[in-house]
Amino acid sequence: MQLDAHGISVDVPRGWDAHIYRRPMPTAGAALNALGQIGEEATRHVVAHISTFPLPEDRGDYGGGAVERMGPADALIVLFEYHEDSTKTALFAATGVPWPLDPGQFDAQQMQRPLPGQGGLQRFFQIDGRAFCLYVALGALANREGLVENVNDVLTTIDISSL
Repeated sequence: MQLDAHGISVDVPRGWDAHIYRRPMPTAGAALNALGQIGEEATRHVVAHISTFPLPEDRGDYGGGAVERMGPADALIVLFEYHEDSTKTALFAATGVPWPLDPGQFDAQQMQRPLPGQGGLQRFFQIDGRAFCLYVALGALANREGLVENVNDVLTTIDISSL
């Protein structure tokens, strides 16, 4: 299945789940309304979640609420877009979606919140004036060889365009 939204497209393998959406991101000095919501002047960033398991409705940008549901044969791919000014920083100097990923680079300390047996990896990059973090969580480090192979297959299908 081809999923295409907000300048990101990806071929989602059969049996995988994926969502691409926008979430408000406050900018410096962004005003909150009486309900504590971010005003219209806020920047909106794009988040993509692509997983081997059904994604819960309520989950954080980096998969909080989802990674706790992963089994040992599961993986979660996250693309998190930062403000376009980030493309001017050294952290986002790399260009293009980073792949292939190396299974040996995954470890428990790269998880947003370490969970027993799981491993993660983060890479920062830019493409077409857009800055992203690629975050990948694996349900079991012991299965990283096969899981990362599947993740790499998905990463080859991601296309990001300017908005």
